[in-house]
Amino acid sequence: MRPLTEREEEVMNFFWESGALSVRDVVALHNKPRPSRTTVATFVKFLGQKGYLDHKAESTGFIYFPIIGREDYCGHNLKSVIRRYFDNSIQNVVNFLIKNDGCSDIEAKELISQIFDKRK
Repeated sequence: MRPLTEREEEVMNFFWESGALSVRDVVALHNKPRPSRTTVATFVKFLGQKGYLDHKAESTGFIYFPIIGREDYCGHNLKSVIRRYFDNSIQNVVNFLIKNDGCSDIEAKELISQIFDKRK
């Protein structure tokens, strides 16, 4: 799975939230100031080339739809970060979060609880 740029991910989020959309729909979903139709069309083209979107022809043009779900994308990215930065170890991730205040005491206790529940 090829990684997305920040702008590609922003566009992809519209598809994950709304499903099938035209380029015009994506432009309309952006906050003002909205990007040009050409700019959005370029991002949609790149997303198709990277394998995130497919399309179908309709009477008014093309409708694009996601072929990779947000959960699959996020899971792939998370696994990549864990592999590259934490020696492929969940324990190293948790240690990092605890040491760097990325995890409150309540969240840490909930994690421990979930681990014990999973082992039962």
